Amino acid sequence: MSKKPTRQFISLSDGEKNYAMSRAVVQGDWCFVSGTVGYDYSDGSLPESAAQQAQNTFTNIMAALKAAKFELGHVVRVQYTVSDRKYVKDVLPIIKAHFDNILPAATMVIAGMVDEKMKIEIEVTCFKGA
Repeated sequence: MSKKPTRQFISLSDGEKNYAMSRAVVQGDWCFVSGTVGYDYSDGSLPESAAQQAQNTFTNIMAALKAAKFELGHVVRVQYTVSDRKYVKDVLPIIKAHFDNILPAATMVIAGMVDEKMKIEIEVTCFKGA
C-alpha cells in the first residue's frame, strides 16, 4: 500500500491564524498559495499605491514559495483579485514583470476586499512534477 505524501503548511504572519488559514500548502508536487495581499511584513504596513501593493504581494508569494521549496517558475495558474477596475492599469506592469516569461493560466476578477485599503490579492497554484 502506498504512503500518502506529507502535507506541509507555510505561514508568513500571525494574522493568518485569525482566519484559520495557511499562506501555502504543499502536497506532493503541488503548492497552493492562498490569496496574498501587499502587506510589508517587515513593518506591518500596507502601502497606498496599488502598484506597490502588487509588488509586495509578489514578494510575499515568493517568500512562501521559497519556504515551500518552490519557485515562481513553477506557477501554472494564478487568480488576481483587484478591488477596482481603475487599479488594473497600475498592477499590470508588475504582473508582466513577474509572469511575462511564465505565462500561467490566469483569471482576474474585480471584487471587494476584507480590508478596504487592499487593492490587489493574488493566489497561485504551482506544480513541479514531471
